[in-house]
Amino acid sequence: TQKPLGLMKWCIEKTGVADGALILDPYMGSGTTGVAAVQMGRRFIGIEREPKYFDIAVRRIEQAQKQAEMFGHEDMQQVRHEQAALGI
Repeated sequence: TQKPLGLMKWCIEKTGVADGALILDPYMGSGTTGVAAVQMGRRFIGIEREPKYFDIAVRRIEQAQKQAEMFGHEDMQQVRHEQAALGI
């Protein structure tokens, strides 16, 4: 079941995950947690076994990353550097 983006942002905020910290979602689905993470300046790793949902999640998270870059999120350059170093 897809979760509302606002709910996932609330969860990230309430758990006290620091800016730039890594969030792991072992049941990624369509990637809502990943989108929330990117929009909030956190790094993200998602795991999804269904190719259909994985592809949807990748598109959504990539779009969120591009928007973050357009609006100059200060952590985004560091995130990209770390992703490149990890081969992501």
